[in-house]
Amino acid sequence: MNFVKIFIIKTTSINRLITNACCIILLLLPVITNAQQRNPFSDKINIVKDNTFLPFTKGEVKRSITGIYKSEFEKITSIITSWDSLNPPQGFQAYFWGADNSLEVYFLPYLYENNKKITSESGPGLIFHINAPLYMFGSPITADIFLCPQKVSDFFGYPVYRNGKGEVTILSKKNIPLFIPVTREEYLKTLINEEGKNKITAPTKSDYEATLNEMDLAYNKLLQTNPEAAREFKSQIEEFKNESNSISEETQTPNLIELLKTELSSMTVEEKNQQAYYGGAGAMDVYHNYSGLVPCDEKDKGDALVRANPKLIKNNSGNDIELTVIRWSVGNSIENYNPGLYNEDCNGFNLADCIFKSLYQDQIIWQNIFNLCN
Repeated sequence: MNFVKIFIIKTTSINRLITNACCIILLLLPVITNAQQRNPFSDKINIVKDNTFLPFTKGEVKRSITGIYKSEFEKITSIITSWDSLNPPQGFQAYFWGADNSLEVYFLPYLYENNKKITSESGPGLIFHINAPLYMFGSPITADIFLCPQKVSDFFGYPVYRNGKGEVTILSKKNIPLFIPVTREEYLKTLINEEGKNKITAPTKSDYEATLNEMDLAYNKLLQTNPEAAREFKSQIEEFKNESNSISEETQTPNLIELLKTELSSMTVEEKNQQAYYGGAGAMDVYHNYSGLVPCDEKDKGDALVRANPKLIKNNSGNDIELTVIRWSVGNSIENYNPGLYNEDCNGFNLADCIFKSLYQDQIIWQNIFNLCN
């Protein structure tokens, strides 16, 4: 009876051991599979479109990080370099450069030229902008006023916006709006102020006459010593007079600042306080204005104007990460800013793009980075 019990216990223990061993094998299988996907390091070459690459050569990770956010950038760099594909890289160099409020990451393929290995001058890029709200936007319409970026997707739970220059992922520690609306009055007053800063003062009549007198004196002296050169200089004087007359005529055209002030004064109080929508040159033609604004009841024909929420960043935030803007670049086209959409082969220069796409898709790496930034 005791023998039967002992046999049953031993059989049960063996079954548990077998079950545990199978679980361990199943857990290790992805690791084994990934290890098998990587070819051994070698100096074997690959010729693609007249360029000679070294897709299997052992690569290196280079760092050059300085500035007030050096500590934070080094932490982000350490998270990325912990990735298996960078221990070490194969067929490319991983380059991390940080300064001021930006950390740039590039994967640069290796080529073989003149019997030596060289690094490509360009490759896919990734940039982290820390506590720099203006990088959320594209080009300004005026001063610190921008077209409102449009949310297009999410990146592991964080919003991705298209802003006219590409796509950016935005992380903020504060649960507040990223953008605040700009009223029609705010936009016009800012536009008037900026136009006043940029206005070029036309030469005065006394300046013109003094210059013309100096040219006449030079002409008379030259006429006594070199008549032929004097004739050429005389033609230059005539050109100067014609250009001055042209400038004088241009200064008689309507003053843009006054036109903008008239546009502002013609609005009701309600219209001044409404959200500004910008239609650009098309709106100027259609609505006969100089601001590019579209009427409030036709806002679907324009884009909302916004500013960065000033509360996103404290005045004295030190080196804390409060706002992170992440920007990607992959492929040959400037439109290829989302690595997740990259769908080319992995040969030649494309090798680094493919590796970059894998980095983009690694949720563990990005969760660790997000934890650091939040």
